[in-house]
Amino acid sequence: MRKSIFILGLSLVLFLTFGISVQAQTREVTATSTTTWYATSKILPIGEGMIYMTYEGFGVNITDKADSLFQNATARTLGAMKIEKGIYKDDQGWGVFNLQNGDKVFFTYKMAGEAKPGGIGSGTVTFTGGTGKAAGIQGSAEAARTVLRSVVEGVGQNYVKSKIRYTLP
Repeated sequence: MRKSIFILGLSLVLFLTFGISVQAQTREVTATSTTTWYATSKILPIGEGMIYMTYEGFGVNITDKADSLFQNATARTLGAMKIEKGIYKDDQGWGVFNLQNGDKVFFTYKMAGEAKPGGIGSGTVTFTGGTGKAAGIQGSAEAARTVLRSVVEGVGQNYVKSKIRYTLP
């Protein structure tokens, strides 16, 4: 009888320990998103058919999941790239997603592609931190940018489709 009670007690302790361990594990979340952007820029000619461009971008994000952390988030970036004969290989920047609840997710990105209407670019976004419920976020996104013909001279417009993967502590 004592042996049965001991085994039952030990089983209960192990079961609770395993249950708490499983509960504490982080879970990877995935979502697809589309962010529409407009950007203002400063352009410096640096040679025949070459420019260096810095820009500030503003975006609105929509995801495929209504409960996604990034659903209806707004974003702001600062970036720079060298464009040679319509091609960029070194676009990089830093940014912040402003989430609906007021929290922020910080990120960096690197992209390469064509800088003309209809041009396609691709790259990687890396989440570097966050505030509030997004504090400690880790993850990244594979991104594909499509350049659009701008409605206003001096303003760049594009959209970026991304596959986002992240974990929260």
